[in-house]
Amino acid sequence: MSHTESDLRALLDERGHHPAGGEPAASLDAIVRRGRRIRRGRRALAAGGALAAAVTLAFALPVIRQEAPPVSMTARQPADTARMDRAPEPPASYQVVLFTERFELPLIHAERFSTVGVPRTVTFSPASVYTGYKVVCADPRAWVVTFIDTKGGEPGGTSGRCGKGGGGHHDGLSAPSGWLKRPQSLETWVFPADAPIRKVMESIAGCDRTGCDETDQARALRDPEVRDRLAAEVGEQPGAWAVGVYDAPRKE
Repeated sequence: MSHTESDLRALLDERGHHPAGGEPAASLDAIVRRGRRIRRGRRALAAGGALAAAVTLAFALPVIRQEAPPVSMTARQPADTARMDRAPEPPASYQVVLFTERFELPLIHAERFSTVGVPRTVTFSPASVYTGYKVVCADPRAWVVTFIDTKGGEPGGTSGRCGKGGGGHHDGLSAPSGWLKRPQSLETWVFPADAPIRKVMESIAGCDRTGCDETDQARALRDPEVRDRLAAEVGEQPGAWAVGVYDAPRKE
């Protein structure tokens, strides 16, 4: 319980005198002054302790830094550098071999892509019936399938490893009628080198006793069911590649 200074004075006035009615054993004013000094000292000590505690707390608190965003498990996996490279540049020209005739077509259009496993369509305006095209990949073992319209209505094109082909051209016998009258297009699929083509084609048509070698796998990629199932297996993933279209007006 706490007492005010007036309470203390009253108490001392009542009990501070000698039992025989003599003077008090100590001066009331002296006792009050001493009590004030003790209270001031306690307040100073309390204030000093609070300050010390505050200073200690300030130095004890850890430094808070902004946390980096969590890294996904996919990002931790080793990157396939061949697939992550920039798309290679298509050649500046394309050589056409037509029976005994040979000539060069210049590059007229190019498009670059950074993912594989999905179809891409490149649209261009041909300058002759000899239009050529070439697919180049950062990973030369990637699988490539191309489709382009032909005169007979059936889609022409190529399929196989990117580094072993990935190109073709028209001529007067294969180009569709009206080839030069409107923009044309080239559809291209690129799959990673380790795409499970054999697994997919076995489930659809099976493999004969010679096995599903790379020639069979390249041929199977012409089947839309094989491509669709393969695309579902691999999904869209990083992989750099490019398409070049080549053409120039020619005198017949």
